[in-house]
Amino acid sequence: MPKHVQLPPTSPNDAPDRRSFRRISARIEGRIVFAGVDVDCIVHEMSATGAVIECRPLPASGASIALDVPEVGFALGHVIRHEDNLVCVELTTAPARRNKLADKLILAAFKFPPDA
Repeated sequence: MPKHVQLPPTSPNDAPDRRSFRRISARIEGRIVFAGVDVDCIVHEMSATGAVIECRPLPASGASIALDVPEVGFALGHVIRHEDNLVCVELTTAPARRNKLADKLILAAFKFPPDA
């Protein structure tokens, strides 16, 4: 009897999603603090462990950040990469807070939809 063989993805878009928490699209105005800079930002996507943020100026790759998102809360993290005018951050949310943060994100996405 033949064994089931899983083929590798043919493109990056076919790769399975490895995220532990669902990424929520939104348009939430917040604040980001890094290297002595405190500026307004727009959170375009966020999960309990990461976020995609628009801000000026952009923090440097690897920089530590503090993010304050209304209706969601406060999180610490660091910059992992830049995409055009956006910054992608990995959040260091405590495991005990992740489910609660994910629930708050879903509610905030209804209040601040991405197309608003």
